[in-house]
Amino acid sequence: MQQKLEGDVLKVGTEASLDLSVVCPFYNEEQIIGEAIETLLARLDRLDLKWELIVVNDGSRDRSAEVAQEIAQRRPNLRVISYAHNRGRGNALKTGIDQSRGEIIVTTEIDLSWGEDIVERLYEAAIANPDTEMIVASPHLPGGGYKNVPSNRVFYSRFGNLVIRTCMSNAVSMNTGMTRVYRRNAIRSLPLDEPGKEFHLEVILKAQALGYRIAEIPSILEWKQYKHQGQRTVRKSSTKVNKLILTHSLFSLFGNPIRYVWTLAAVAIALSGIFLLAGVVRYAMGLVSVYMGIISLALAMIAILLFSFGVIAQQSNMIQREIWRLKQDLWWANQERNRGE
Repeated sequence: MQQKLEGDVLKVGTEASLDLSVVCPFYNEEQIIGEAIETLLARLDRLDLKWELIVVNDGSRDRSAEVAQEIAQRRPNLRVISYAHNRGRGNALKTGIDQSRGEIIVTTEIDLSWGEDIVERLYEAAIANPDTEMIVASPHLPGGGYKNVPSNRVFYSRFGNLVIRTCMSNAVSMNTGMTRVYRRNAIRSLPLDEPGKEFHLEVILKAQALGYRIAEIPSILEWKQYKHQGQRTVRKSSTKVNKLILTHSLFSLFGNPIRYVWTLAAVAIALSGIFLLAGVVRYAMGLVSVYMGIISLALAMIAILLFSFGVIAQQSNMIQREIWRLKQDLWWANQERNRGE
Protein backbone atom coordinates (compact mmCIF):
# COMPACT_ATOMS: atom_id res chain seq x y z
CA MET A 1 0.00 0.00 0.00
CA GLN A 2 1.41 3.37 -1.03
CA GLN A 3 2.09 5.75 1.82
CA LYS A 4 0.42 9.16 1.88
CA LEU A 5 2.97 11.92 2.33
CA GLU A 6 2.03 15.07 4.19
CA GLY A 7 3.74 18.38 4.79
CA ASP A 8 6.08 20.22 2.43
CA VAL A 9 5.81 17.73 -0.44
CA LEU A 10 6.87 19.00 -3.86
CA LYS A 11 6.80 17.74 -7.42
CA VAL A 12 10.53 17.23 -7.79
CA GLY A 13 11.86 17.79 -11.29
CA THR A 14 14.35 15.70 -13.17
CA GLU A 15 17.11 18.29 -12.78
CA ALA A 16 18.62 19.61 -9.55
CA SER A 17 17.51 23.12 -8.62
CA LEU A 18 19.71 23.47 -5.52
CA ASP A 19 23.33 22.84 -4.64
CA LEU A 20 22.70 20.80 -1.51
CA SER A 21 19.94 18.81 0.15
CA VAL A 22 20.33 17.51 3.71
CA VAL A 23 18.00 14.64 4.67
CA CYS A 24 17.40 13.70 8.31
CA PRO A 25 14.79 11.14 9.39
CA PHE A 26 13.34 11.22 12.90
CA TYR A 27 11.03 9.17 15.09
CA ASN A 28 9.76 10.22 18.53
CA GLU A 29 12.47 12.84 19.07
CA GLU A 30 10.36 15.49 20.83
CA GLN A 31 12.93 16.00 23.58
CA ILE A 32 15.79 16.95 21.26
CA ILE A 33 14.44 17.84 17.85
CA GLY A 34 13.86 21.55 18.40
CA GLU A 35 17.41 22.35 19.47
CA ALA A 36 18.86 19.84 16.99
CA ILE A 37 17.09 21.45 14.00
CA GLU A 38 18.06 24.96 15.11
CA THR A 39 21.70 23.89 15.45
CA LEU A 40 21.74 22.30 12.02
CA LEU A 41 20.03 25.30 10.40
CA ALA A 42 22.58 27.63 11.98
CA ARG A 43 25.40 25.57 10.46
CA LEU A 44 23.75 25.52 7.03
CA ASP A 45 23.24 29.30 7.16
CA ARG A 46 27.02 29.67 7.01
CA LEU A 47 27.21 28.00 3.61
CA ASP A 48 27.36 30.09 0.47
CA LEU A 49 25.09 27.61 -1.29
CA LYS A 50 21.50 27.08 -2.33
CA TRP A 51 20.39 24.46 0.16
CA GLU A 52 17.41 22.80 1.82
CA LEU A 53 16.99 20.76 4.98
CA ILE A 54 14.45 17.94 4.71
CA VAL A 55 13.38 16.29 7.96
CA VAL A 56 11.24 13.18 7.53
CA ASN A 57 8.82 12.25 10.28
CA ASP A 58 8.74 8.45 10.29
CA GLY A 59 5.31 8.16 11.92
CA SER A 60 6.23 9.68 15.30
CA ARG A 61 3.65 9.34 18.06
CA ASP A 62 4.86 12.30 20.12
CA ARG A 63 5.02 16.04 19.25
CA SER A 64 8.21 15.77 17.18
CA ALA A 65 6.48 16.70 13.94
CA GLU A 66 4.65 19.66 15.50
CA VAL A 67 7.92 21.05 16.91
CA ALA A 68 9.57 20.73 13.50
CA GLN A 69 6.58 22.36 11.77
CA GLU A 70 6.71 25.33 14.13
CA ILE A 71 10.31 25.98 13.10
CA ALA A 72 9.49 25.47 9.41
CA GLN A 73 6.89 28.25 9.53
CA ARG A 74 9.71 30.78 9.92
CA ARG A 75 12.45 28.95 8.06
CA PRO A 76 11.57 28.43 4.35
CA ASN A 77 14.67 26.29 3.76
CA LEU A 78 13.32 23.71 6.20
CA ARG A 79 10.89 21.13 4.80
CA VAL A 80 8.99 18.74 7.07
CA ILE A 81 7.60 15.61 5.41
CA SER A 82 5.46 13.15 7.36
CA TYR A 83 3.51 9.95 7.01
CA ALA A 84 1.17 8.33 9.50
CA HIS A 85 2.83 5.03 10.43
CA ASN A 86 6.39 4.12 11.38
CA ARG A 87 7.95 2.37 8.39
CA GLY A 88 11.64 2.28 9.27
CA ARG A 89 14.73 4.37 8.71
CA GLY A 90 15.32 3.11 5.18
CA ASN A 91 11.84 4.15 4.10
CA ALA A 92 12.30 7.59 5.68
CA LEU A 93 15.66 8.11 3.96
CA LYS A 94 14.30 6.98 0.59
CA THR A 95 11.35 9.37 1.01
CA GLY A 96 13.67 12.29 1.75
CA ILE A 97 16.07 11.41 -1.07
CA ASP A 98 13.22 11.18 -3.58
CA GLN A 99 12.03 14.63 -2.47
CA SER A 100 15.51 16.19 -2.63
CA ARG A 101 16.23 18.96 -5.12
CA GLY A 102 19.98 19.25 -4.49
CA GLU A 103 22.76 18.11 -6.80
CA ILE A 104 24.56 16.84 -3.69
CA ILE A 105 22.53 14.93 -1.06
CA VAL A 106 23.78 14.46 2.51
CA THR A 107 21.99 12.06 4.86
CA THR A 108 22.76 12.24 8.57
CA GLU A 109 21.30 12.04 12.08
CA ILE A 110 19.19 15.04 13.07
CA ASP A 111 21.27 15.65 16.22
CA LEU A 112 24.57 16.08 14.31
CA SER A 113 26.12 13.34 16.39
CA TRP A 114 28.77 13.00 13.67
CA GLY A 115 30.03 16.53 14.34
CA GLU A 116 28.43 19.91 13.80
CA ASP A 117 30.58 20.41 10.70
CA ILE A 118 29.81 17.02 9.16
CA VAL A 119 27.57 18.40 6.41
CA GLU A 120 30.23 20.87 5.29
CA ARG A 121 32.95 18.22 5.42
CA LEU A 122 30.94 15.74 3.37
CA TYR A 123 29.94 18.39 0.82
CA GLU A 124 33.55 19.54 0.47
CA ALA A 125 34.69 15.93 0.07
CA ALA A 126 32.12 15.41 -2.70
CA ILE A 127 33.27 18.54 -4.52
CA ALA A 128 36.95 17.61 -4.08
CA ASN A 129 36.30 14.08 -5.41
CA PRO A 130 34.01 14.52 -8.43
CA ASP A 131 34.69 10.97 -9.63
CA THR A 132 32.95 9.41 -6.59
CA GLU A 133 29.24 8.68 -6.36
CA MET A 134 29.18 8.22 -2.59
CA ILE A 135 31.32 9.14 0.42
CA VAL A 136 30.79 7.62 3.87
CA ALA A 137 31.65 9.11 7.27
CA SER A 138 33.51 6.50 9.32
CA PRO A 139 34.69 6.36 12.94
CA HIS A 140 36.89 3.39 12.04
CA LEU A 141 39.43 5.36 10.01
CA PRO A 142 42.50 7.08 11.50
CA GLY A 143 41.27 10.41 12.82
CA GLY A 144 37.80 9.02 13.53
CA GLY A 145 36.40 7.48 16.69
CA TYR A 146 33.66 7.48 19.32
CA LYS A 147 32.87 9.95 22.11
CA ASN A 148 30.45 9.39 25.00
CA VAL A 149 29.19 6.23 23.27
CA PRO A 150 28.76 3.20 25.59
CA SER A 151 31.60 0.71 25.19
CA ASN A 152 29.23 -2.14 24.33
CA ARG A 153 27.80 -0.13 21.41
CA VAL A 154 31.31 0.65 20.18
CA PHE A 155 32.14 -3.06 20.30
CA TYR A 156 28.97 -4.00 18.40
CA SER A 157 29.76 -1.41 15.74
CA ARG A 158 33.38 -2.42 15.25
CA PHE A 159 32.72 -6.15 15.35
CA GLY A 160 29.57 -5.92 13.25
CA ASN A 161 31.30 -3.95 10.52
CA LEU A 162 34.17 -6.44 10.56
CA VAL A 163 31.67 -9.27 9.96
CA ILE A 164 29.97 -7.32 7.18
CA ARG A 165 33.29 -6.58 5.46
CA THR A 166 34.18 -10.27 5.68
CA CYS A 167 30.86 -11.66 4.47
CA MET A 168 29.43 -9.00 2.15
CA SER A 169 31.65 -6.12 1.08
CA ASN A 170 34.92 -4.49 2.07
CA ALA A 171 34.22 -1.30 0.10
CA VAL A 172 34.08 0.79 3.29
CA SER A 173 34.95 0.41 6.97
CA MET A 174 31.55 1.77 8.11
CA ASN A 175 28.65 -0.04 6.43
CA THR A 176 26.01 0.59 9.09
CA GLY A 177 25.99 4.39 9.42
CA MET A 178 23.55 6.72 7.65
CA THR A 179 25.92 9.72 7.51
CA ARG A 180 26.91 9.84 3.86
CA VAL A 181 26.97 12.11 0.82
CA TYR A 182 25.59 11.06 -2.57
CA ARG A 183 25.47 12.39 -6.10
CA ARG A 184 21.83 13.14 -6.82
CA ASN A 185 21.20 10.82 -9.76
CA ALA A 186 23.51 8.10 -8.45
CA ILE A 187 21.45 7.50 -5.30
CA ARG A 188 18.04 8.31 -6.83
CA SER A 189 18.56 5.79 -9.65
CA LEU A 190 19.76 3.01 -7.34
CA PRO A 191 16.96 0.40 -6.97
CA LEU A 192 16.43 0.31 -3.20
CA ASP A 193 13.80 -1.72 -1.32
CA GLU A 194 14.89 -2.19 2.31
CA PRO A 195 12.65 -0.20 4.70
CA GLY A 196 14.72 -0.66 7.86
CA LYS A 197 18.31 -0.07 8.88
CA GLU A 198 19.48 -2.74 6.42
CA PHE A 199 18.98 0.09 3.91
CA HIS A 200 22.56 1.19 4.65
CA LEU A 201 23.91 -2.25 3.75
CA GLU A 202 21.69 -2.46 0.67
CA VAL A 203 23.07 0.83 -0.66
CA ILE A 204 26.67 -0.35 -0.28
CA LEU A 205 25.95 -3.78 -1.79
CA LYS A 206 24.10 -2.49 -4.84
CA ALA A 207 26.35 0.52 -5.38
CA GLN A 208 29.42 -1.71 -5.45
CA ALA A 209 27.69 -4.23 -7.72
CA LEU A 210 26.82 -1.46 -10.21
CA GLY A 211 30.34 -0.07 -10.26
CA TYR A 212 29.89 3.04 -8.11
CA ARG A 213 33.04 4.66 -6.79
CA ILE A 214 32.85 4.89 -3.00
CA ALA A 215 35.14 6.76 -0.61
CA GLU A 216 35.28 7.54 3.13
CA ILE A 217 36.26 10.37 5.43
CA PRO A 218 37.11 9.99 9.14
CA SER A 219 34.58 11.30 11.64
CA ILE A 220 33.88 11.14 15.36
CA LEU A 221 30.52 9.80 16.48
CA GLU A 222 29.38 11.50 19.69
CA TRP A 223 26.28 10.93 21.80
CA LYS A 224 25.30 14.44 22.84
CA GLN A 225 23.18 16.07 25.51
CA TYR A 226 20.37 18.53 24.83
CA LYS A 227 18.31 20.90 26.93
CA HIS A 228 14.64 20.04 27.30
CA GLN A 229 12.33 21.90 29.68
CA GLY A 230 15.32 23.24 31.59
CA GLN A 231 16.98 19.85 32.02
CA ARG A 232 19.81 18.11 30.26
CA THR A 233 18.63 15.21 28.14
CA VAL A 234 21.13 12.48 27.28
CA ARG A 235 20.91 11.42 23.65
CA LYS A 236 20.16 7.71 23.50
CA SER A 237 19.71 5.23 20.73
CA SER A 238 16.33 3.54 20.36
CA THR A 239 17.89 0.71 18.37
CA LYS A 240 17.08 -2.81 19.56
CA VAL A 241 20.61 -4.18 19.46
CA ASN A 242 19.79 -7.91 19.44
CA LYS A 243 17.34 -7.54 16.57
CA LEU A 244 19.76 -5.29 14.68
CA ILE A 245 22.60 -7.79 15.03
CA LEU A 246 20.38 -10.59 13.72
CA THR A 247 19.00 -8.67 10.73
CA HIS A 248 22.37 -7.18 9.75
CA SER A 249 24.07 -10.58 10.05
CA LEU A 250 21.45 -12.29 7.88
CA PHE A 251 21.64 -9.52 5.28
CA SER A 252 25.45 -9.77 5.10
CA LEU A 253 25.39 -13.57 4.89
CA PHE A 254 22.85 -13.69 2.08
CA GLY A 255 23.90 -10.44 0.38
CA ASN A 256 27.06 -11.83 -1.21
CA PRO A 257 27.61 -15.50 -0.22
CA ILE A 258 30.29 -16.00 -2.86
CA ARG A 259 32.74 -14.11 -0.64
CA TYR A 260 32.88 -16.93 1.92
CA VAL A 261 31.35 -20.07 0.34
CA TRP A 262 34.31 -20.82 -1.90
CA THR A 263 36.68 -20.03 0.97
CA LEU A 264 34.89 -22.64 3.08
CA ALA A 265 35.08 -25.08 0.16
CA ALA A 266 38.85 -24.52 -0.07
CA VAL A 267 39.24 -25.09 3.69
CA ALA A 268 37.18 -28.30 3.48
CA ILE A 269 39.22 -29.71 0.60
CA ALA A 270 42.48 -28.82 2.38
CA LEU A 271 41.32 -30.61 5.53
CA SER A 272 40.25 -33.56 3.40
CA GLY A 273 43.76 -33.78 1.98
CA ILE A 274 45.29 -33.59 5.46
CA PHE A 275 43.11 -36.42 6.77
CA LEU A 276 43.78 -38.46 3.62
CA LEU A 277 47.54 -38.01 4.09
CA ALA A 278 47.23 -38.94 7.76
CA GLY A 279 45.28 -42.05 6.76
CA VAL A 280 47.97 -43.10 4.27
CA VAL A 281 50.67 -42.60 6.90
CA ARG A 282 48.75 -44.64 9.46
CA TYR A 283 48.13 -47.38 6.86
CA ALA A 284 51.85 -47.52 6.05
CA MET A 285 52.58 -47.86 9.77
CA GLY A 286 50.12 -50.72 10.10
CA LEU A 287 47.69 -48.68 12.18
CA VAL A 288 43.93 -48.35 11.78
CA SER A 289 43.37 -45.79 8.99
CA VAL A 290 39.79 -46.36 7.86
CA TYR A 291 38.39 -43.57 10.06
CA MET A 292 40.81 -41.07 8.57
CA GLY A 293 39.66 -42.15 5.13
CA ILE A 294 35.98 -41.73 6.05
CA ILE A 295 36.58 -38.24 7.45
CA SER A 296 38.58 -37.31 4.35
CA LEU A 297 35.78 -38.53 2.06
CA ALA A 298 33.14 -36.66 4.08
CA LEU A 299 35.13 -33.42 3.92
CA ALA A 300 35.68 -33.87 0.19
CA MET A 301 31.92 -34.25 -0.32
CA ILE A 302 31.27 -31.12 1.78
CA ALA A 303 33.82 -29.25 -0.33
CA ILE A 304 32.08 -30.34 -3.55
CA LEU A 305 28.70 -29.25 -2.18
CA LEU A 306 30.07 -25.87 -1.08
CA PHE A 307 31.78 -25.34 -4.43
CA SER A 308 28.55 -26.21 -6.27
CA PHE A 309 26.60 -23.81 -4.07
CA GLY A 310 29.20 -21.16 -4.81
CA VAL A 311 28.73 -21.64 -8.56
CA ILE A 312 24.96 -21.26 -8.15
CA ALA A 313 25.42 -18.22 -5.92
CA GLN A 314 27.77 -16.63 -8.46
CA GLN A 315 25.26 -17.15 -11.26
CA SER A 316 22.48 -15.78 -9.03
CA ASN A 317 24.57 -12.69 -8.24
CA MET A 318 25.16 -12.09 -11.94
CA ILE A 319 21.42 -12.34 -12.68
CA GLN A 320 20.59 -10.12 -9.72
CA ARG A 321 23.13 -7.52 -10.83
CA GLU A 322 21.56 -7.42 -14.28
CA ILE A 323 18.10 -6.96 -12.74
CA TRP A 324 19.40 -4.03 -10.71
CA ARG A 325 20.99 -2.57 -13.82
CA LEU A 326 17.72 -2.94 -15.76
CA LYS A 327 15.83 -1.18 -12.97
CA GLN A 328 18.38 1.61 -13.06
CA ASP A 329 18.05 1.87 -16.85
CA LEU A 330 14.27 2.10 -16.47
CA TRP A 331 14.72 4.96 -13.98
CA TRP A 332 16.88 6.84 -16.47
CA ALA A 333 14.39 6.17 -19.25
CA ASN A 334 11.62 7.65 -17.09
CA GLN A 335 13.77 10.70 -16.42
CA GLU A 336 14.30 11.24 -20.13
CA ARG A 337 10.57 10.83 -20.79
CA ASN A 338 9.74 13.36 -18.05
CA ARG A 339 12.18 15.86 -19.57
CA GLY A 340 10.41 15.58 -22.90
CA GLU A 341 6.95 16.22 -21.48
